Amino acid sequence: MPPVAPLITVPPAAAVVVAALLAHRLPALPDPRVSLAVAVAGLLGFLLAWRAGRHGGCLAALLVAAAGWTMQVAAHRLAERIDPGVEGRDFVVVGRVASMPLAAERGSRFAFDVERCESDPPDCPRARRLRLSWASFGPAGDARHEAVPAPWPGERWRLNVRLKRPHALHNPGTFDAELRALEEGVAAAGYVAAPRAATWRNERLAPNGWRSPAVAIEAARAALRAAMREALRDAREDVAGVLVALAVGDQAAIPTRSWEIFNRTGVGHLMSISGLHVTMLAGLSVLAARRALRTRAAAASGLLLRWPAARMAWLVGVTTAFLYSGLAGWGIPAQRTCWMVAVAGFALAFGRTRSTAHVLALAAAVVTLLDPWAPLAAGFWLSFAAVGAITLHGSATRLRAAASGAPTRPGRLARVRALLREAVGTQWAATLALLPLGALFFSSVSLVGPLANAFAIPLVSGLITPLALLAAGLAPVSPWLGGMLLVPAATLTAWMLDLLAWLAALPWAIAVLAEPGAVALALAALAVALLLWPVPVPARGAALAGLLPLLAARTPLAPPGGLRVTALDVGQGMSVLVETSQRRLLYDTGPAYGGDSEAGARVIVPWLRARGIDRLDALVVSHLDSDHSGGAPSVLRNLRIDWIAGSLPAGHPAREAGAPFRECRRGETWRWGEVRFEFLHPGPEPARGAKSPSNASSCVLLVEAPAARVLLTGDIEAAQERALVARLGAAGLRADLMLAPHHGSATSSSTEFLQAVAPSFVVAQLGYRNRFGHPAPRVAQRYRAAGIPLLRSDRDGAVVLEFAPGRAPRLERSRVDDRRYWRVRLADDLAAADVATDAAAPTAPSSRRRPPRPRRAPAPPLPSTGTP
Repeated sequence: MPPVAPLITVPPAAAVVVAALLAHRLPALPDPRVSLAVAVAGLLGFLLAWRAGRHGGCLAALLVAAAGWTMQVAAHRLAERIDPGVEGRDFVVVGRVASMPLAAERGSRFAFDVERCESDPPDCPRARRLRLSWASFGPAGDARHEAVPAPWPGERWRLNVRLKRPHALHNPGTFDAELRALEEGVAAAGYVAAPRAATWRNERLAPNGWRSPAVAIEAARAALRAAMREALRDAREDVAGVLVALAVGDQAAIPTRSWEIFNRTGVGHLMSISGLHVTMLAGLSVLAARRALRTRAAAASGLLLRWPAARMAWLVGVTTAFLYSGLAGWGIPAQRTCWMVAVAGFALAFGRTRSTAHVLALAAAVVTLLDPWAPLAAGFWLSFAAVGAITLHGSATRLRAAASGAPTRPGRLARVRALLREAVGTQWAATLALLPLGALFFSSVSLVGPLANAFAIPLVSGLITPLALLAAGLAPVSPWLGGMLLVPAATLTAWMLDLLAWLAALPWAIAVLAEPGAVALALAALAVALLLWPVPVPARGAALAGLLPLLAARTPLAPPGGLRVTALDVGQGMSVLVETSQRRLLYDTGPAYGGDSEAGARVIVPWLRARGIDRLDALVVSHLDSDHSGGAPSVLRNLRIDWIAGSLPAGHPAREAGAPFRECRRGETWRWGEVRFEFLHPGPEPARGAKSPSNASSCVLLVEAPAARVLLTGDIEAAQERALVARLGAAGLRADLMLAPHHGSATSSSTEFLQAVAPSFVVAQLGYRNRFGHPAPRVAQRYRAAGIPLLRSDRDGAVVLEFAPGRAPRLERSRVDDRRYWRVRLADDLAAADVATDAAAPTAPSSRRRPPRPRRAPAPPLPSTGTP
């Protein structure tokens, strides 16, 4: 047999991780039989190459095998998803609550494992996991909506559910919820609906069968959370939320405003069940086990004769990591950390590796094989980068100590100074290593992060988390004792949160960076390696220059004379960014999703930061409806805005945000360079709408550039459309791009209005399978009959249209242009994508280009102050 040592010198994670990343680039998966054949062929090739001593062949074969394995696992998960024909139908299912319910607006949401269907139709989603929400009350006097107790993990229920595929919002640079649903094995999302038959109701059933350990752990989590909430009923909301999240992993308990503070101060990783907490508890348990094994009782028991102390201590540490992660909900990040701890502990305890680098490589390979989607998560790379940086720093410290010839038994003061130096140096190494990854994944760097982490890490990991865990364990047994332990934990947490809030309020707390390119990332990685390398490096400080390209990355504006218009995928709502060659305007802020969740925090701010944008020249909130103004709180808190306009009542937060506010009124104009903006509606007269007065008062904004005209319509209805046509005519309304009025509602998009505007493109921002039925079928047919491509955010994701003088429009659709196998597709998305592509082909004239049209008389020249 050939020697295997040369193989060990090449980290196997290089092949396994790269294979997973390549497989995840596929727009569609091959047949499962093909994936299985690829995996088997790769394994056979690996065995042959290993026997022949061909190390490069081993790595290539391992890459093929890992790719086949990844595709096979992914295909199995995709096969569990419900079919499109099942969506919107009611099923009476019997199953078990599989997770701790989380609070949602007017109810709760939880995982539900289906055992069977009552009527047993052939397409019943049996033996699958559903993600359900349940509003446990309904119309007064309706017995079918009678309030019921909240479901408890492990309970069996008979429920009437209405399902849809796990479709989610998609915007570049933001969280991919569809990928997470696939990773968690969620076959469908839906809600508990009122039973159609009056003879029965949604009800809890008698226990049946043995509960799995996972469900038992979820029940224990729910009991601990209930006990902690009772003990913290008089505490501040943010303090109670943090303690509950640290103890049982209920991150939904932390308010959105607190998450913004954590992200600005760079301590967000501490407020969830992160790898730091898991490894901290595992390390403490290892130290405790080693101390216990040194006692006389351990020696007298004879354990050390049968099992080495190092292995027993490792077993205790790994067991602690798995137990804590299970108690905290067994989330994906915690799972990754557990497998890392297990692999590292095994390798070190059994002497199967020669260096920490090989331990990390082996851990990465194992984590990727167990969770093929792990390399797509930021936490995967952040974890390994932080551990690698701390390891390099430790090696450098040991080399310096050996070279200095320091005494082997330093005094107490010298040990304290060394400990402080080590803590500061470790924090510096981790911060430096995470800087390029922070720019890549989060498009920002917290400038106060090192200071915030310097006091938050020891507080959270060393004091608050252990106290919260101990109190959570005692609260169900002795509420008084558990409450007493929570008093110091709550006090420390409150002090920490107040200090973090002060740091987050500093104007320079965070630096927003555009997503770096490959060259900038490579230079930054090389610079970090040179700065942390343990052996002497000539002119080490000069390596800091390699980080400068991260700061130089900028997102370009629109070309001169042109426009770039981005309609974000915010669900059933509206939010559009208009960019000229000089400035940016945001039209509407998307919907409020329920509770304190809204589009500003979930979509708009993360997407803008991914492009390096932290300032807007103008914000227009078209009207009061929550699907247009719901995201305003987060937008106003997190972005610098020069001025605001809108059709909003007195007392609205946008009016009191500190920026100059203007009413949008017909005839008001301003210029940014060559681009002219004009409000066409509302006028001074009171607006009257058939469905909603606020809809009728929507701000209608016309953007006119040399390259194109764009009409942003809000939620105006047919009456307002007729008034615009009568007042302005086709010459005043003609546009290349129009935002579909009222999301394509049947009350808008009248034939006369479409004929007057005659757009080349229409964008409808709407939610997947929204309850309003937008776009209305007759409206969609009206667009088709007029030959106008209708772009839809539920089908196309975020839509970008760029207009430049002398060039055909350039169209981008995030769901279509960057297809991945896990993304839900609508039935007509391919046909619609072909139509849109033909209409916006960059090398050919637009299929709907019109002859030169009369332009409206230019407005009197205004100073380019950016304010109307």
